[in-house]
Amino acid sequence: MKVLMIYFNTAARASFPLGLTSLVNYIKNEGHHVEIFDTSFYKEFFKYKRENVREKFGFYKKIANPIEIKYIESTIKKDLKHKIDNFKPDIIGLSILSAHFMFSLTISKFIKEHFSSIPIIVGGLHPTIKPEETIKEVSIDMICIGEGEYPFSYLLEKMDRGKSITNIKGIWVKQGKKIFRNELGLLTDPSDFPKTNWDLFSPQHIYAPLDGRIYRMGSVEFSRGCPYSCSYCSINYLRDAYRPQKYLRRKSVEKSIEELIYLKNKYNIEMFYFLDETFLSNDIKSLIIFAEEYKRQVAIPFHGLTHPLSVNEQKVKLLKEMGCYLMTIGIECGNENFRKKYLNRNVPTQKIIEAFKLFHKYDIFPSGFGMIGLPYETRDLVYETIELFRTCQPRTCSISIYQPFPGGRLRDICIKEGFFDPSEDNYIYPAQESILKMPQFSKEDINSLYRSFILYTKVPKNKFPLVQKAEKDDILFENLVRQYV
Repeated sequence: MKVLMIYFNTAARASFPLGLTSLVNYIKNEGHHVEIFDTSFYKEFFKYKRENVREKFGFYKKIANPIEIKYIESTIKKDLKHKIDNFKPDIIGLSILSAHFMFSLTISKFIKEHFSSIPIIVGGLHPTIKPEETIKEVSIDMICIGEGEYPFSYLLEKMDRGKSITNIKGIWVKQGKKIFRNELGLLTDPSDFPKTNWDLFSPQHIYAPLDGRIYRMGSVEFSRGCPYSCSYCSINYLRDAYRPQKYLRRKSVEKSIEELIYLKNKYNIEMFYFLDETFLSNDIKSLIIFAEEYKRQVAIPFHGLTHPLSVNEQKVKLLKEMGCYLMTIGIECGNENFRKKYLNRNVPTQKIIEAFKLFHKYDIFPSGFGMIGLPYETRDLVYETIELFRTCQPRTCSISIYQPFPGGRLRDICIKEGFFDPSEDNYIYPAQESILKMPQFSKEDINSLYRSFILYTKVPKNKFPLVQKAEKDDILFENLVRQYV
């Protein structure tokens, strides 16, 4: 079968998508002819490029060794039509998050207008969480719910043989006015994943920023799932949907190291990005074996993500021996009771501080995740988050404004309290603005604190009144950023 997959990357950020890469490699390995239409480097998306805003606010450092990215001047629709005319796919797949939903509909409608006979299937997190909403769209013929490797492969096999496609687990099919709704299928066994290959994507994705420099970066994962249950994350929905199957799965150390060696050599990788939800949550025996093989056979710097509860001195020492450059730890909110009550993060503040101290002790740069604009939050609570960041002294900070994505339990709280009306949800979540309506914390205050967050973590405390003034004074803000960030 000839399959065209569309990669929606409306943030215009260079990055190989983990889920789509895995799916494409899997169905290619099954013998199908696959091509990708990548929206990442179209100039029409450049204005949404996240790095532009985050650099302005001081979250990202200016790049010391910039790489010139070649942006595409023509339009997505024109090039997509040309691609379909030439490739003549048997099916077109769209893998989407909720933030892509509205844009994906403009694309699926465009395809149907010009190629009405080509079936369109939509997969990814949004159709998994909102299947009825997705399948009802006239321009969508099928959806894939849950992980796509097995269901999509079965679908292509049956289409290729001309057999019925209405009873495949994980696939909903619309035929006329009837919708065939099938239950979730099996979770993908990590041992079935073929070796990662990025050849179908633009080679420009290999260049990614970290701490003020561009590297040839390889994004990899060694597991699927997460052992934690944060209320703002969709992991709870997915874990519950797949019960009694075990949602957290890990690749073997042997398979992981083999893949890292392959990617390092094939793509001349300078830095790996371990994108597991919590890299250090693996058991210590496996981590010791992985560390030893990584030092011996891979031996290049890497950075990754982890949870503060997964950090201890033995693990951090192993990271140092492996050549870890930076590890990002979720702080999220500075108030311990708030974290526990509303975010379902039962993490003592002292444990967070100790985790950062360990990374500082072993000369590994710690970075910090944080959120503001959470339901029930106040300006004073944001100041507590700022104070915790000042105490932990992360090398870099990644702060986001909370967005009520489908699948997270915190979204239900927002709806219940009237902070958010789901009937008005257009799935356009601007990263730099709040969409909640809260009486105790206005959108304007949330947005201004977001842009000033880094300043508050850098300036002397006696300068706080000046920063508060700069929240609404662009010239003063830019001067302070130049001076302190």
